Amino acid sequence: LSVPYWKFCTMFNKLISSLGLQGIQVDTRLHTTAPQAGQAIQGEVIFKGAASNKIINGIYLKLMTTAEVESDDAEYNSALSIAEWHISGAFELQAHQSHAFPFSIQLPFETPVTDVPCRVNKTRVWLHTHLDVDWGLDATDKDYLQILPTPAMQAFIQAMQQCGFQLMTVDVEKGQLRGNGFHSSIGCYQELEFKPTQLFNSINEVEVSFVAEQHQTHVLLEVDRKFRGDGFNSLTIPHQQANPALLANEIRRMLGL
Repeated sequence: LSVPYWKFCTMFNKLISSLGLQGIQVDTRLHTTAPQAGQAIQGEVIFKGAASNKIINGIYLKLMTTAEVESDDAEYNSALSIAEWHISGAFELQAHQSHAFPFSIQLPFETPVTDVPCRVNKTRVWLHTHLDVDWGLDATDKDYLQILPTPAMQAFIQAMQQCGFQLMTVDVEKGQLRGNGFHSSIGCYQELEFKPTQLFNSINEVEVSFVAEQHQTHVLLEVDRKFRGDGFNSLTIPHQQANPALLANEIRRMLGL
């Protein structure tokens, strides 16, 4: 005899419940809605117990992004963890009981920014919540973040615009950057691709990457020239000297405009 699908689902759910295998429900709520890279964010992990008591081995938060990976002459996108926090140790979660666990974490200064004025923005950043459940299905949650550029980054983007460049594409690539006296540290870096809005005789595009620290931001520029190939320039912006007009003068000097 065939059993209707809805009746089968009901019977299956009752069986799962009787065996104590119903999953824990988890929901992460963020109180900080649009942080800058490097800022602290606050929130709480809200979870509800399963059909039976469960041992939670720990609560973990991971900061994730999607990065472009190059491998064997092929390119593909992959989720990449750039920071992790262990916000709770082991405890017993009673059946059907609800709890909220507050947290405060600081984003890395190199966190890719998502809120930038460009035509194509491929950058995605999210917080992945993971409850490690003993003898049960782990509970997870995924919350996308809006990451604002710092004042130094904003000033540099404005300076590029003053120099006659438009921000076209923003994405994240797996790997490490090295410049004059600095290097990236989170396993990936963000590229901002600028195209000239004016007819420069030698420049096709400029790719910009930020390596931010607490009191200064390093900038690496990869300049694609029509007749001389790619070249690299770098500069460091002290955060108290993030002036678009001064940066525009420095960009013109470096690019020979």
